[in-house]
Amino acid sequence: MSDHHDILSRLQETVSRSVESIRHVAGRGHSHFGRVGQTPYRVTVSGVRGKSTVTRWLNEALVSRGFETYAKVTGNHSISYRNLTEHEIPRSGPTRLYENERELREYAPFDAIIAENQGIREYTTRLANELFEPQIVLIINIRRDHQSTLGTKLTDIARVFTRTIPANACVISGDRNDAINQYLREEFKKTNNEFLVAKPRPNSPYRDVFGARSAFIVDETLRALDLDPLPPAKIESYINRLHTEWGWQRIKGGGVVANGAMMNDIESTELLRQFLVERYGSTDNSTDTTITPFVYTRRDRAGRTTSFIHYLNWLTKHDLIGRIHIAGSHARLLGRRVDGEFVHHTESEDLEGVLDACLADGHPIYLMGNTVSEFMRDFTREIDRRTIEWIGDGSNLDPRQRNVGRDARHAVWDLSARSVHQHSHTDHRPCTTTPRSAITPLPFSLDRLSLWPGLLTGW
Repeated sequence: MSDHHDILSRLQETVSRSVESIRHVAGRGHSHFGRVGQTPYRVTVSGVRGKSTVTRWLNEALVSRGFETYAKVTGNHSISYRNLTEHEIPRSGPTRLYENERELREYAPFDAIIAENQGIREYTTRLANELFEPQIVLIINIRRDHQSTLGTKLTDIARVFTRTIPANACVISGDRNDAINQYLREEFKKTNNEFLVAKPRPNSPYRDVFGARSAFIVDETLRALDLDPLPPAKIESYINRLHTEWGWQRIKGGGVVANGAMMNDIESTELLRQFLVERYGSTDNSTDTTITPFVYTRRDRAGRTTSFIHYLNWLTKHDLIGRIHIAGSHARLLGRRVDGEFVHHTESEDLEGVLDACLADGHPIYLMGNTVSEFMRDFTREIDRRTIEWIGDGSNLDPRQRNVGRDARHAVWDLSARSVHQHSHTDHRPCTTTPRSAITPLPFSLDRLSLWPGLLTGW
């Protein structure tokens, strides 16, 4: 009888704890959406490249207009902003969606939320949007990344993003690819979501300037919120900031290194490569366009590895790279699938020796592939340690005078592919065709691809 009573008591205690837990979670959910609903301005930032940059810029713009804000950026270094003050987000493992509730509770109340969407699957991207009940969802761009979860073709990836938008939200695209925007426009007609495309102002001198689309989408968002748009001087300063923060680092003893690993997708990686090669030639009077790639692979990014196999084969075919230095989980696979000469590095190697081995090839070193790993964080710190000069649009800065590391590498451009054919649009501002470009023309056609189907506009 006693045993039976003990079992019954333990069962009652377990049920009681479960009920309390359910009530606690339900209460947190209720209070979370209460806080969200009481916030007048709510924006989530989706897409593939440049989300953190746009989130920061939009937060700055709202603070400068007198709003109390909460902003969140994710990725390699996850940060909550209360106005302009940074607070590192504590994590002991993988990113969890429930941290959004905790962070909002910590910094509420505020007038505006600007949240970078951390999802890499359709379900998590949709859920992350719904957690903030946004009036505006930004899709910075559509790129071939996270292919194992989003799809292998641009149409697949675009379709996933269209399924993640809450009802009644206005969607703003920062992609400059007309085919992508037309597809998005047609899909959002079906769901009755308002759809806008961020464009330069008429006669803007920055229409085709590298990185300008990130500023344009911030400007478009302010207009959609019925707030004062960015002054032209601010747009110019944002573009100049990006051009300065991303560039070559001159290494003590000779050689230069650039970190393109934050780009992840091959389209952005290639556009940045062109930009950097052009800059290297103008600063060092060099005619050598060959680079030494250092590629880091991750086991949980198999689709990305597949893309870089194609990309490296294309670079090799066009004699744009020398020996390929590789590390990470898929290094051997890369070595088997790419027709080139490889140098394999283990993650236990001395990082000073890894950098010396890359420098010994005599070409500018270009990091690519993946950056979120302890090995790559340590490798970039080693590069920073040996840097004697930052080469950036005429502003050569000692790394000790900068916030070297996280902030420099957080500035991710919009690296959107330029559309070959310009035409008028039905969005609320007229689109002009002022010809100006600071980008070297891509070595493959954007409307009829010679690289491989589906790279940029394979529809």
